[in-house]
Amino acid sequence: MDATDEGRPATDPALGGIGRPGSGSGAGDDVEGVLPPASAPAKERLYGGLTISERRSARRKRLLDAGLEHIATRGYAGTTIEAICVAAGVTARHFYEEFGSREDLLLTVFDETVEATMAEIGSTLHASSLDPTELEGRVRSALDALLRAFLSDPRRARVVCIESVGVSPRMEARRREVLRGFAAVLEREAGRLVSEGIARTGHATLTSRALVGGVNELIVDWVLTAPDHRPSIGQLVDVTTQLFMAVITYRGSPPAPATRVGRSQQT
Repeated sequence: MDATDEGRPATDPALGGIGRPGSGSGAGDDVEGVLPPASAPAKERLYGGLTISERRSARRKRLLDAGLEHIATRGYAGTTIEAICVAAGVTARHFYEEFGSREDLLLTVFDETVEATMAEIGSTLHASSLDPTELEGRVRSALDALLRAFLSDPRRARVVCIESVGVSPRMEARRREVLRGFAAVLEREAGRLVSEGIARTGHATLTSRALVGGVNELIVDWVLTAPDHRPSIGQLVDVTTQLFMAVITYRGSPPAPATRVGRSQQT
């Protein structure tokens, strides 16, 4: 079978599970105190000091680590299932026990990368000692956490912001869902600032998506720039903080209500 084949080979349904033995049945089964106490569940056999489930979990982690490395450094189009298996030290059968296709692996790497990044951002902000009323400091802290979480390991940014683009309708829908999720977080924060009288009412949804799209494009440009020509992460934090603050503290005329434009009106 070709290493990049997206199909799943037939697998033995007995793999990866141990059936629970059935209880006996007899005339005296319902007599209280007659049956001996149930025995403790049998322990899983150890192989190399690990149980079957532990070995499978370890294989899955190696596959995800190899997927992140190969997709980020060789590109999704240049990554094969065979190469992933060799790097992870597993067989193709083991791969298909975890993932239905190469795209399934990409989707899982994408999701786990986003989750890990968001956890790091949340941890950084939770540990922050900034005064809640110090607006610019809060904005800077959040952007610093976001950019460092992605760019401290450029592989993360490459997978999430570049290699996931245009792979398939399913992958594109997931990518846009994540971008809108980031924008929704920003929109909720904007709503709180409006309620505190710090920001003015405007098109919070559109504005949030525009700001998130701008940050995403800065990350893409940073990743695609040669390392010795990249701006520092600190410079990106400065620029994005200035941009966000300009929008948040804008005091011009409020924008007109958004209206849908018919096809005949579009030029």
